[in-house]
Amino acid sequence: MSAEGWIATGIVLATVAAFAWGRARPEVVTLAAVAALGLSRVVTPAQAFAGFGDPAAVTVALVFVLSAAMERTGLAHRAARSLVGAVGDGEGRLMAALMVLAGLLAGVMNNIGAMAVLMPVAIAVAREATLSPARLLMPLAIAIRQGGALTLIAGPSNLVVSGLLAAAGYGALHFFSYVPVGLALLAVAMAFMLTAGRRLLPTRPVPAHAGRPRRRDLPDEYRLAERLFRLRVDDDSPLARRTLAESALGHAFRLHVLAIQRGRRRIVAPPPQERVLPGDVLVVQGRPEDLERLQHLGPIETVTRDAARPEPLETDGIGLVEAVLAPRSELAGKTLRDLEFRQHYGLNVVAIWREGRPYRTGLGELPLRWGDALLIQGPRDRLRALRADPAFIVLEEPEAPRTARAGVAVAAVAVLILLASTGQVPVALAALLAAGVAVVGRAVTVEEALGAVDWRTVITIGGLLPLGAALQATGAAAVIARGGLAVAGASPLGALVATYAAAVGIGHFVPSIPTTILLAPIALDLARTLGANPVPFMIVVSCASSTTLLTPISHPVSLMIIGPGDYRFGDYVRVGAPLAVLLSITLIAVSVLVWGL
Repeated sequence: MSAEGWIATGIVLATVAAFAWGRARPEVVTLAAVAALGLSRVVTPAQAFAGFGDPAAVTVALVFVLSAAMERTGLAHRAARSLVGAVGDGEGRLMAALMVLAGLLAGVMNNIGAMAVLMPVAIAVAREATLSPARLLMPLAIAIRQGGALTLIAGPSNLVVSGLLAAAGYGALHFFSYVPVGLALLAVAMAFMLTAGRRLLPTRPVPAHAGRPRRRDLPDEYRLAERLFRLRVDDDSPLARRTLAESALGHAFRLHVLAIQRGRRRIVAPPPQERVLPGDVLVVQGRPEDLERLQHLGPIETVTRDAARPEPLETDGIGLVEAVLAPRSELAGKTLRDLEFRQHYGLNVVAIWREGRPYRTGLGELPLRWGDALLIQGPRDRLRALRADPAFIVLEEPEAPRTARAGVAVAAVAVLILLASTGQVPVALAALLAAGVAVVGRAVTVEEALGAVDWRTVITIGGLLPLGAALQATGAAAVIARGGLAVAGASPLGALVATYAAAVGIGHFVPSIPTTILLAPIALDLARTLGANPVPFMIVVSCASSTTLLTPISHPVSLMIIGPGDYRFGDYVRVGAPLAVLLSITLIAVSVLVWGL
């Protein structure tokens, strides 16, 4: 291997290690790899940045726009509720309906977008049917991941391998090339989950308030009344005439002021600079022992609390929403105090749901974890802005969806499918035209379209594509492929299985996109060396992420359901291990039968 090949291989190994380590953000790792390629002169600067203009990266960005159009018009939500409403409230029927819908939506939407749309619906449906959400959310996540293998645009990895095949002279994959694999994987997953898998799912206690409308259940579900007290501030009170910030109620006494009753006026979610006046009644959240410590300072009257009477925590201008810490969010491990959450977002975290129970006090010192659900209160305009923050996934459907524009969203998706399925129009161009239909037809505004794009994903794809190209250009991929032959033997089937095993092994710790970009060139050279058809090799690499089900960190969709489903690590292993075996056999068998070796 040449010196450039060793350098390229070293950069690849360092990149994989950085992804597996998980401490650095994916886009930071990617940009570091681009810099290393350019500075080492393995490729020219133009080649190092060429991936950002690659059709695969562009198409992924445009698919995010289409997903936003489907969500903003309420199209996905209405389709979900219509389907679920038609099948009744039996667990098996609901599971089957949600898995079918999830698989189909994931075939035309970004996986995370499909889960963000369907997860609130699935939770609401579970409560309507008095089922534990844990019975539906894991099947939903599994179906979405299999749906990522249904069409060419269903996942960025599909577009990446299609581009590599085209560049190598084998021709790009068509829009429906993945259908045999995707349908087979989805069918096997559904059959398993509706039979043996259903018995392996955890059964968490159903909340006593299940069956009532979800929107009014949040304070009850988090049991806020158990920690709410009302304090009357008299003229000689130590709190009188001080601002909330000056009172140190939160910092010194761990008491959180949710509202101030001032005569007939009620101030919900008062800001830190709000001054407390004599005669005010403060609605505070905290522990009784902390309240007793406060009363030692001077005369502060505790008004008789009626736990059965809920304190109104919302007004026309103040809202209450539930949000989940997003997968791989950089906020994990930090406390609300570290983040200066209230100052930065202008919002209050009222409670945190973790491992089946709510935490309502001492939130400022509680390190956040992936999968935590936060109950957040604040001005509605700031809550709307929170939806655009990639660190959080707000479990609410969009306000005032543009239902009149739903037809435009349908037309945009139809344009993409019709043009891309002909094979005469490149997928990137078809996606551009479809996104143009959505924007011109006002299904989504330009600002919403730009905000909907997960630029971290686009950067990751664009930055890692040159790394794969460098492996090929330096001959490193060919050397690695020959090494794989020594392990797998000269059998194309053995080499295919070895390629898939490598993709699964790396995919449990590294995101699917980097795994595909780094392994696909090696798989391509391995197939060439054997004189085998490279298509099944590329298919198993791009679809391997659908079968990495043993840990929640293996895919963002699996991570998203930890908190809402109250899942444990063992739940993923118990359900995922047998299903992963079935899906692995299915993927390899269908790839060989459809494309041949």
